[in-house]
Amino acid sequence: MYGRACSKRFFYLFCVFGVITIPLCMQAESNSQLESSTKSTAIGDPKKIVGGIAIKVNGDPITLYEIQHTMQTQHFSKTQAQDFLVAQCLKKQEIKRLNIVVDEMRLDQEVQAVAAQNRMSYQQFLNALYQEGITLEIYKERLKDQIQTRELMRNILLSSDVSSEEEMRKYYNNHRDDFIIPTEIQTMRYSAKDPKLLERAISNTLVSINGVEKTPEKLTLNMLNPQIAQMFSSIQTGQFTPILDAGNGRYVAFLVQEKLGESTMSFEEAKNYIAQKIAQTSQDQILDEYFEKIKLKAHIEYVRLP
Repeated sequence: MYGRACSKRFFYLFCVFGVITIPLCMQAESNSQLESSTKSTAIGDPKKIVGGIAIKVNGDPITLYEIQHTMQTQHFSKTQAQDFLVAQCLKKQEIKRLNIVVDEMRLDQEVQAVAAQNRMSYQQFLNALYQEGITLEIYKERLKDQIQTRELMRNILLSSDVSSEEEMRKYYNNHRDDFIIPTEIQTMRYSAKDPKLLERAISNTLVSINGVEKTPEKLTLNMLNPQIAQMFSSIQTGQFTPILDAGNGRYVAFLVQEKLGESTMSFEEAKNYIAQKIAQTSQDQILDEYFEKIKLKAHIEYVRLP
């Protein structure tokens, strides 16, 4: 049985990482129920909307209905539902404060990428959504929330001061082998406008596929971003990199054919990579502390509880 002593991390991580997920079909139904309930209340008596506010977080309301609905759909206790919704509210406020915006173009690109990952055309993917009772608008709203949550998480981790110079040097010295990279890598660059075509080309390199261009390319790793250089050096000879978005509507993947020479990445070159690694290993603590500080500063008013 969880009470107020329940670990704050439980709720903050659920809020930030989206660990609690509702199937899309349920999400559509839940949105419909919430909208229907709100409309009927407004029609019956507008004053009930004000009376239905249970908690205010920096002025933003959490309603009695939202608490009860969360208790039912997530099988939470009342305290768990309240804490979860407060955390969700704080998350949305931080997204707004940091101006994390996801425009329609990016959403369209993400939908196309998800469709490709599921080996579907864009239209096939839309048809699959409709069969589940999900409109494209509902799916995009859910996708938008996930992208904003990822961006918020990235901002928090990268802005944390957990990675001191001394700590990063210690990591660098203890993981020297991780920073030994080839001087050059001979690759075959596969390029296409449709990532699905790239997947087919990667699955069978002996077959030529219309729409997929193959170009030999030698990469000098010290000319690349350290994170990208690390990725290339970690790929075994004869294997492909993940499919990457090259911009301008094109996607690429590289077949690593040969690794040439050997060099050690300097500490300065590796600093950003090391900072991210340390942040990732400490992310639970970082996020817990970050949202605890925000919650302590927030004005949370318990107006009326169910």
